[in-house]
Amino acid sequence: MSELYNRQAISFLMKLIADRVSTLFETRVEVPLTAAQSRVVMYLEARAGGPVSQRDIEKYLNVTHTTAKGLLQRLEEKGFVRTAFDNHDKRVKNVYLTDLSNRYRDELIDHIKALTGRMMQGISPEDETRLVELLRRIYSNIK
Repeated sequence: MSELYNRQAISFLMKLIADRVSTLFETRVEVPLTAAQSRVVMYLEARAGGPVSQRDIEKYLNVTHTTAKGLLQRLEEKGFVRTAFDNHDKRVKNVYLTDLSNRYRDELIDHIKALTGRMMQGISPEDETRLVELLRRIYSNIK
C-alpha cells in the first residue's frame, strides 16, 4: 500500500472510531444525553466548585460559540444545567450543574468507564499510555 493510502486510512479509521463510540454511547446509556452533551456535563463535573463560562466550554470542546450555545440550550431544556450571567461581568454567561446532573453522575461515569474498557480490550496498559500520547500529539498537530 502506498504511504498516501495509509495516511488517508488513519484519518478514516479515526472518524469511524469516533462515530462508533458516539453511537455506542448514545444507544447504551440510560442517561438521556448525547455524547457531546455528556462531555459538557463531565467537564462541569471536573470543574466543580469553580465558575465555568460558556466560553470555557467552547475552548474545551474546540467548538464555535453557536455550537456551544446550542449544546447548553438543550442541556438546560433537559434540566441538566442552568445558566446565569456573571454577577461581576454581565457579558459572561456561567454554567452550573443541576441536581438532575448529580443524580445521573455515577451512572454516566460507570458507562464511560465500561465503554473505555471495551475499547481497550486486548491492549496493554503500556500500549494504552502510548496511544493516548500519540493521539494527543496528533490533536496538537492539527489544533
